[in-house]
Amino acid sequence: MNSKKPYPYPLHTNRELEMMLAGAKPLAMFAHERVDGFEKSDALANQDFATHVANGTLSEHLRTFEAKGPGGTRLTIDYYFYAREGEAWRVEAFSLLVELLHRGAWCPQLEWLSGKLLGYTDEQNRHHLSRTYPSDQLEHINF
Repeated sequence: MNSKKPYPYPLHTNRELEMMLAGAKPLAMFAHERVDGFEKSDALANQDFATHVANGTLSEHLRTFEAKGPGGTRLTIDYYFYAREGEAWRVEAFSLLVELLHRGAWCPQLEWLSGKLLGYTDEQNRHHLSRTYPSDQLEHINF
């Protein structure tokens, strides 16, 4: 595990809309915790998805999850998904991953799947996972 290695590819972060419109990304997901001062537009990094949803280029899907926060407080988190035409099936698959995450179940294989659903390649996922997990947790994964 080496979180200091630079990524050898451009991350999708804050470029999701641009990549989706270029056909390079099938799905984008944004988490918006419902707290004062944190607006949906902040979660979307001020990317204008609404225009492209309105003209039918992209579809928007909202899934809301409850989670436990610090001290047992209840958090409400809205997950906004944007999908290109024909890719909305990824929303339900990713929603199941989010549910597992909120139940405390997460592992390199689920993280790989989340990356695939978001449009990262196996090579990109392999690099990301090597930064995130110890090598002994990755040696049995076949990419």
